[in-house]
Amino acid sequence: MTEGLKFVKFALLQQENDPLEYCVCTLPIPSNIGIPLFPCELPNNFKLFQSNQTFSQIGMKIMDIEEEENHKFMRTICCPSLRPLSITSRDFYNNIPIQAERKFAIPFIQKNEMKVQYEGEYVGKIVQEQCCTFMKGMFHQLFIYDSNEYLIYEITANIKQKGLICFLPFQSCKSIKYSIIDKRPAEEQLISQNYTNGQIEHLFYGWSNECCSKADQYGIIFPDSASEKDKALIIMCTIFIDYLWFENF
Repeated sequence: MTEGLKFVKFALLQQENDPLEYCVCTLPIPSNIGIPLFPCELPNNFKLFQSNQTFSQIGMKIMDIEEEENHKFMRTICCPSLRPLSITSRDFYNNIPIQAERKFAIPFIQKNEMKVQYEGEYVGKIVQEQCCTFMKGMFHQLFIYDSNEYLIYEITANIKQKGLICFLPFQSCKSIKYSIIDKRPAEEQLISQNYTNGQIEHLFYGWSNECCSKADQYGIIFPDSASEKDKALIIMCTIFIDYLWFENF
């Protein structure tokens, strides 16, 4: 049992800064295409911490999250938003609470999705539909399904955000917010109707990381209705978002 995940309401997900990746070019804007063909592209490592509502404080570390090495060739030749991934986490007791896998998907033909296990049990998947979200006034849209294929959360980012038009490495220009909307029937929630009661936010990560690395950090506010399994899905959804749009940003 991952005790830190059970009671956490606010979390901070930080990608480790690897100096060997300084030779990898970054883009001034979020991109779901990215830049492949760089030999120093390395597997990503993340750390998940408890935090406060404004993500200004780092609390107890909940787990380490690592991308496995078995896709080295695809990591080198394939754009970040397309490459396959195998992700493993380890908590304080060296247990493996969360595992996730994402297979290569042919753009505009196959759905881009990531399947997630929590404590050895399949708990659901995150899906990015093949549709033009800009036509709906959204920057990005994903859906989280449980193990029975029921839609439980919709993750959306509005296109009207300062972080999507200001490309300078300042704190206000790096904030891009995703709303977490509970899509289950009202009687299955702790709230009376569907509304935004959770959030994922791309955050400013300090001058050195913003100017000299590809590392990103994200603040997560879990919905009140989120179970441990739901939180595992939301954490992996945050990493999925990083690969889809911010891996070269």
